[in-house]
Amino acid sequence: MAQLYSYDFSEMNNWALGSDGLFPQIDCFEEMWGDPCRYPRLMLMDTEPVGFAIVRRTGKNRFDMEQFFVLRKIRRTGIGCEAAKMLFREFSGHWTVEQIAPNKAAQSFWRRVISDYTDGNFEDTMEDDPVQSFVS
Repeated sequence: MAQLYSYDFSEMNNWALGSDGLFPQIDCFEEMWGDPCRYPRLMLMDTEPVGFAIVRRTGKNRFDMEQFFVLRKIRRTGIGCEAAKMLFREFSGHWTVEQIAPNKAAQSFWRRVISDYTDGNFEDTMEDDPVQSFVS
């Protein structure tokens, strides 16, 4: 699924295929297996993998949604929303969720999901990229 994730992002950040026909490896996809501060999660529909998330612990009871991906054919079915809320419950504490500025669809998704989860009690700031912060 990492290649599908990279393909989706290639339209926003101009990632190019290598001579082997693959997108470059994203560092956190390798690091997540040996880093005790990263928590990879796979989303399933029945038995089919349909997405993934990588939660990163940034401090005591502090978490960041490092990566989050749902297959295009599954988007807008509610699975991503439910998966995000499950992660917020699993990792209780202070959260940040950041999106790259060109990814307007992700910004809309996260603002909607976080607002619903927190009853609108979150901060939405613009640093280099949009960031939502809240407590779960």
